[in-house]
Amino acid sequence: MPRDEPAAPTARYGPVARALHWLTVVAMTCQFVIGYTMDGSGQGRGRGRGRGGAPGRGRGRGRGGDLDVLDDAWVTAHVALGVAILLLAVVRLWWRRRAGLPPWAPTLRPGERVLAHWTERVLYTLLFVIPLTGLWLVLVSDDAVALHVAAHITFFVAIAAHVGLVLKHQLADRDHLLRRML
Repeated sequence: MPRDEPAAPTARYGPVARALHWLTVVAMTCQFVIGYTMDGSGQGRGRGRGRGGAPGRGRGRGRGGDLDVLDDAWVTAHVALGVAILLLAVVRLWWRRRAGLPPWAPTLRPGERVLAHWTERVLYTLLFVIPLTGLWLVLVSDDAVALHVAAHITFFVAIAAHVGLVLKHQLADRDHLLRRML
């Protein structure tokens, strides 16, 4: 196919699938921003083994005052958003089974289809693993820290592959692959 005649992918995702996709993007972005701006004082609250805190206190730095209230608000928002992401993941999987998927974009090569398929599976899995390990950290113990961090790293690698493939098709191949999800 000549480069100056880009082929538009023939089938788009439905409006519900597109809305759920972009809602997930926004929710995950907010979740990572909140999570990485927290000072860590909310971790280890399940058994009172917070970072540097005395057993049973459940606070990391024990500064007291208004800062603890702000920290608690961040932790509460982070946990609530994590639960919302879990629910969103369930709805997305349910909707996907109900509505199905559009056919593959005709411009995706076989290797790119394999990459897209496995990247998608990893991202869906992580929509459960990241919030569940986060809840484990907050409600039970620090035992899930390594898994939670590994899930973050895996998420960023998978999202880079996902976005990279879309950008390659959008910018280099100029086949407007992104339109399928807009």
